[in-house]
Amino acid sequence: MFKNLKSLSIADILLLLVLITLPLPEHWNSKALLIILVFVLYNFYKSFELKFPKIGWLYILFFVFASFSFFWSSDKNETLKAIVRLFPLLLFTLAYKHIFKFSSIDRVLRISAFIFLFYGILWLVLAYYRFLQFHSSETFFYHELTSPFGASAIYIALIFGLLYVFLLYQLLFQISKNKTTDFFLTFLLLAYQLLLSSKMILSILIIVSLILLIFYLRKKRANKRILPIVLILSISLIVVFGISSFTKNRFKDILNYQHIENVFFQEYFGPGYYWNGLSLRLFQLRCFYEIEKDPSFNSFRGTGIHASQPVLNKKYLQYDLYRGPNGEGENDGYFIYNFHNQYAQLLIEIGVFGGILIVLMLYFFVLYPLKSKNILLFAVTIIFISFALTESYLLRHKGIVSFVLFPLLAIYYFESQKQIPNS
Repeated sequence: MFKNLKSLSIADILLLLVLITLPLPEHWNSKALLIILVFVLYNFYKSFELKFPKIGWLYILFFVFASFSFFWSSDKNETLKAIVRLFPLLLFTLAYKHIFKFSSIDRVLRISAFIFLFYGILWLVLAYYRFLQFHSSETFFYHELTSPFGASAIYIALIFGLLYVFLLYQLLFQISKNKTTDFFLTFLLLAYQLLLSSKMILSILIIVSLILLIFYLRKKRANKRILPIVLILSISLIVVFGISSFTKNRFKDILNYQHIENVFFQEYFGPGYYWNGLSLRLFQLRCFYEIEKDPSFNSFRGTGIHASQPVLNKKYLQYDLYRGPNGEGENDGYFIYNFHNQYAQLLIEIGVFGGILIVLMLYFFVLYPLKSKNILLFAVTIIFISFALTESYLLRHKGIVSFVLFPLLAIYYFESQKQIPNS
């Protein structure tokens, strides 16, 4: 696989560089983006040409609306930082014609998958070393597993999952001499979700896998390739739900109905109250509703991009949530947690513009792929649509780059292959 690196074009190498640095600490991916910026500026100097898919308007408008919010932001310093962080939205969109001209995208995806799995092996080795020290099996799962890279397991699960979708699509719908390799990489990327243990990503990847499989069966009817595909999905489901007690316990933990009821009706929680992932996110939605109906809050304009934390912290203070070991609560305890819901975050921070962006997002991420019969784009964007229910990923570098890169890559890959599944 790696002996063919010399045959990759500059665009292929740049894409590979961006993909393999995404799971690393963020400064590595930022350096990769700077290299791409230099490449783009050079190409613009030679031939200035702006041409991008329609979905690019979503990214441009998001950047524009976020920039406008600076003028009324309640924290201009944080808003300015957020606007700079959103630069990849413009970079990949406006330079689409110069960046997305790959000669061997299949090979880039396979090499990226191998390197991702190398990261996984490295994490397991380091987890085993920590296990010998602390004798805790949790070192092999979730945030403990990815902590050596200073990365959230949820975002690593997102990145691994997106690459898995591309390889699964490639395995199902493309003609290749590397089916065995694709099968191996696809299975391992999905199985690795077991260790990353993100409930949302696990659930959505299973649903997306079944959607792709249904399209495959409708397109190809029954043939000899059905058996290995069904096998990979069946084994993965068994692994995910039948082996890992850690993952099963995380699913069971959220199904405490009394705990969920308390979130909506309890008027005081206190610093010792136990929150799991679901109950905390539901409580944050309650806070969102109460903030929006507060007459003193300007719901039309919002707080400004990435300037909503003080408003949310007032709610945390009202219900007396845990404020950290020092009891100050400014930069500790639950007072550093955002809304964990991208839709609520947009509405609170940029008001009516956030509502416009949500409508555009639903169109370009749901209706547009179905209208263009781009099943790959639909599979990729349904992950972002769902992920937005539990994470404010447009506040994080990994989330922003993934949000713009993978949908545009899905459009390019689908159109370049000229393989449109029957609908």
